Amino acid sequence: MEVSTLKPIIKVAALCGSLRKGSYNYGLISSAIEMSKESIFKGLLEIEYIDISPLPMLNTDLEVNGTFPPAVQAFRRKILEADSYIFASPEYNFSVTAPLKNAMDWASRPPNVWGDKAAAIVSAGGQWGGGRSHYHLRQIGVFLDIHFINKPEFYLDALTPPQPFDSDGNLIDEPSKERLKQVLLSLQSFTLLINKEEEFMEKPIIKLKVAALCGSLRKASFHRGLITSAIELSKDPIFNGLLEIEYIDISPLPMLNTDLEVHGTYPPPVEAFRRKILEADSFLFASPEYNYSVTAPLKNAMDWASRPPNVWGDKAAAIVSAGGDFGGGRSQYHLRQIGIYLDIHFINKPEFFLNAFKSPMPFDSDGNLIDQSSKERLKEVLLALQAFTLRLKAK
Repeated sequence: MEVSTLKPIIKVAALCGSLRKGSYNYGLISSAIEMSKESIFKGLLEIEYIDISPLPMLNTDLEVNGTFPPAVQAFRRKILEADSYIFASPEYNFSVTAPLKNAMDWASRPPNVWGDKAAAIVSAGGQWGGGRSHYHLRQIGVFLDIHFINKPEFYLDALTPPQPFDSDGNLIDEPSKERLKQVLLSLQSFTLLINKEEEFMEKPIIKLKVAALCGSLRKASFHRGLITSAIELSKDPIFNGLLEIEYIDISPLPMLNTDLEVHGTYPPPVEAFRRKILEADSFLFASPEYNYSVTAPLKNAMDWASRPPNVWGDKAAAIVSAGGDFGGGRSQYHLRQIGIYLDIHFINKPEFFLNAFKSPMPFDSDGNLIDQSSKERLKEVLLALQAFTLRLKAK
């Protein structure tokens, strides 16, 4: 995206999950700050390191009459004033560190000061470069309404010779610096895009084509019922006739087998499916939970459309699900993770999980959604998807 020199400076709050002196992850932030001064950023990126070490361990007893301890107040102010964030997140026990989680929790206390902003994650560590911390950090970001960039991802093996850091924790490896620069360029572009909400959202003026996919193939599926209801709801005057939802049947797709790809072409049902995905402006996934994850038919469809060239990329999406007590919600964790590689930008809010077995039942015997309050919640999902799609299409 072309950036005018008249654009406002983007203030980026940089947080490091490691408190140790000589931290590799702090070295990534130091390097990012230096890089932001290069001419390629046109003086528009201002990165400030925010020290999280003074924060007390979260204890709501420390909140008195609606105020926070001074260190927390100062930290929350910095987060509120930032346009976007960069997290240098080491991996401790397959997850984020306690200091970083503590900082995120303090800034999430009402009112949440993280919300509706762009962010990037970088990490350095062992063989996998701290990458598993990204999974948890992205999931935390859903609740906090943080929009993480998908590409490029940055994991750096800090221990394999030749070491990319010097003895003081400074990044000295030039290829790694170049990769880090690409992260900053992506964050700058995505921040400018996300911050265009008021400019592009007051009066939607284009019709959006939404491809709706159902992970369940059974007749009278609750998830097919959610899509059917979404199609009906899209005709509500509130959408101004600008949301066109089409159900895309994934049952004809053969199980993925690259032997079926001949001379760069795919089987006819796959070609037709990929065309529908490519033509869509955004996606609505009705994703049941099978064994704590997505279903095989849905994963198969996503894999076929990811074959070169990936036809999912750089579009908005929403997820809805129905099931037992958690309403199919665990499938959404995996679906969001798959979406990172496919470069799908999922809305964060509202989330939609529906307990399909509570009394009174929200679905009839044919799988149609009949619960009015659930229909209202579904409408809010569609409104958020419409708004976010228009923001992303602004570029």
